Amino acid sequence: MLDVHFTPGDGMGWALDEDLRQIRLSLRGTVREARPAGADVIHAPFWQNLSMVAPELLRRAFVISHADNPPYFYLKQPAFARGQTVVDLWVARSVEAFSQFQSLGLPVEHIPYTIDPGLFFPIEDRRAIRSEFGIPEDAYVIANFHRDTEGADLTTPKFQKAPELLVAILRRLKDAGQAFHVLLAGPRRHWIREQLAREEIPFTFVGRSDVSGDDFSVNILNRTALNKLYSASDVYVIPSRWEGGPQSAMEATACRCKVLSIPLGVARDILEPSSLFRSVGEAVAVLRDDMKRASLSATVQPQFDRWEKSHTTDAMSRALRVLYAELPGCSAFMKKAAQRRESFVSGPAAQVCHTLRRRLVGPKKVSEVGWNHAPGRLPALDVTLELVAAILDGIGVRRVGAGRAGIEFVGWPSLPATGVVLQWVVPGFPSEKILKQATVVASSVQDILNLRADGWCGAVVVCPLVAETRVIRDEPFLVGLGDHSQSLGVWEALASGRPVVYPEGSAYFEQVFHGGLSYRSEPESAMAEARESAVELRSLARVPTRNDARKFVEQLLIELGRDLK
Repeated sequence: MLDVHFTPGDGMGWALDEDLRQIRLSLRGTVREARPAGADVIHAPFWQNLSMVAPELLRRAFVISHADNPPYFYLKQPAFARGQTVVDLWVARSVEAFSQFQSLGLPVEHIPYTIDPGLFFPIEDRRAIRSEFGIPEDAYVIANFHRDTEGADLTTPKFQKAPELLVAILRRLKDAGQAFHVLLAGPRRHWIREQLAREEIPFTFVGRSDVSGDDFSVNILNRTALNKLYSASDVYVIPSRWEGGPQSAMEATACRCKVLSIPLGVARDILEPSSLFRSVGEAVAVLRDDMKRASLSATVQPQFDRWEKSHTTDAMSRALRVLYAELPGCSAFMKKAAQRRESFVSGPAAQVCHTLRRRLVGPKKVSEVGWNHAPGRLPALDVTLELVAAILDGIGVRRVGAGRAGIEFVGWPSLPATGVVLQWVVPGFPSEKILKQATVVASSVQDILNLRADGWCGAVVVCPLVAETRVIRDEPFLVGLGDHSQSLGVWEALASGRPVVYPEGSAYFEQVFHGGLSYRSEPESAMAEARESAVELRSLARVPTRNDARKFVEQLLIELGRDLK
């Protein structure tokens, strides 16, 4: 029996804590729980909590981490540079995430997201539930229970959850003369409540509406209440830009509530094609059709069947037990086991020292970086390095000669590099010029995939450096089929307000999100719709700012500072 240490969840009783509860429950009797120092396996429901474990112990134990979001999203987080190097096996929660991990060359198993069927199930007496919560009895109820702001800023839409897309859909429905009622629940719904009131769209908010500040601790509903609200709804709408789940897709499905979602995460695995939408116009057409003739009713049973087959606690338990049964024969596990036998590690002492350092000292503050770039080889790279230099100057980090600092920033290398190496690349950068020890920083996910296609397999992160522009244009920017070199063109188009039309299924979605439209083979209809909806698409686009890049670089230096002695 293997000794396993489980790292914490989120400590808030929300999604990650529920993941941890289900993981532990699934493996009860199959493994022994242990402290980090004595563990054969360190198992994390959330990879960023691995920073709480001493690096020596992560090198010693076999590290498994679940991914609560798809890895293309993680590429945009500085800490993922470390995550790629310490995790021995990723657990993807959707087919989408599994495919993305594979495209990045990271070891992965697919064990789908699950929910407890004892917590979410259909309740037949909808009339009684609507009466209990003050929901109009005969209304067509459109529900959404996602947070729409962050706790630090209750006035700006949460980028991931895209509540502004939901408002755009509801506005179009209202303008078309449709009668409906919106059901909101959960904390941090300040922004959307204000928007719906301004648009004079009727809604019910289940929670305390008299809390002007962060209501996270007040308005989190228990799962019994959520189960009732799903059962009281006609359709649950998921407008997110990315998701690992979301859990709401499974919860609504388990309650036999109709769902309409952007094609992402587990939602894409469970839902029927007719329950997926890619634009405001498409969502409005589906909802109007469902209001008229209940067209989404045909999706309820097949979606329920998919959830019940693969996304319950029992399904997760079976998959995890199989994984742990096969683990001792895995070559990567055996390699680490051999290293543990051959090396001496002061386990408890290492963990205590690591914990104290995190609490009392923190990472080493980086005041200077080496600068290693030969200009004139690639104009786009020169522009990128100029922007990086301006960021370093702005945050008070001095640039010194190559090889003279613990961290070295590299573009087109002019000298051999030493220490911790960050290398910035752009489309067209030759992969043979990437230094072996470098963590690569690219402008988009598509650029990373290009490097993988060229055979380069080191650690990677994404930090867009977008040139500011005041020129606003409506004509859509078209990315042709098979064109993988347009990441900078896409950023330039979005910065100038142009909708982007791009091939469906391509990584350009990670730049465009709701600021454009995709096409399968012929772009003409998408181009026409993008022209017609240019103003709306511009309002849904989110262009990375220079301040975003500054925060990324600052955080990246903090992460890299943890490796400095």
